[in-house]
Amino acid sequence: MDWAGPTRRLAAAIHPHLLTNVLDETAHQTDVELTEHWDLLDRHISALLLELTADRDDGSPAGTMYGESLAGSLAVYLIKRYAVQKVTPIVYKGGLPRYRLKRVLDYIAGSLDANISLSQLAAIAGMSPHYFSELFKQSTGRTPHNYVLLRRVERAKQHLRDPKRSIIEAGLDSGFQNPSHFARVFRMLEGTSPSRFRADYVSGQPLKSR
Repeated sequence: MDWAGPTRRLAAAIHPHLLTNVLDETAHQTDVELTEHWDLLDRHISALLLELTADRDDGSPAGTMYGESLAGSLAVYLIKRYAVQKVTPIVYKGGLPRYRLKRVLDYIAGSLDANISLSQLAAIAGMSPHYFSELFKQSTGRTPHNYVLLRRVERAKQHLRDPKRSIIEAGLDSGFQNPSHFARVFRMLEGTSPSRFRADYVSGQPLKSR
């Protein structure tokens, strides 16, 4: 392939363990070989890599879980589309067993102020990250990443009702990495800013509750 002018490229390396651990079907393999392509143009891969890059450059404000989810999606796509030995992932339905879901939800509730990782939650559920994510969404209607953000916003709302806490403290104590990410997610989920939420609470205006 020839270029007539400057180009921008994104170089990425993927650890073999990600390919072997992301699916139950590859969990006992020592290696997953991908077909070689020198002139491949794949919009799906490009989109995932650009989103991973944006999350990294932004300092991963939601913690590692979002990046893990993107990396897992990339690994599953590569295995399904470009593995030398084709792998067809099993489609699981019905969600997580109730006792496993409760175990995961209890862990999330007790760890909101920590950096919760997707691999941790999958290990608690006793399955690969890919299938955990799929079954968790079937059980809760949300991805693990979005569910954790929702629970953090709920915790932040409790803190915002406490006049002794500052708005910044309310966000940081709920697990948000920085004030700007807290404000962005809060507005996305609640339709208002943390400061307006507190002002409405103080003035006695009715507040949304999830």
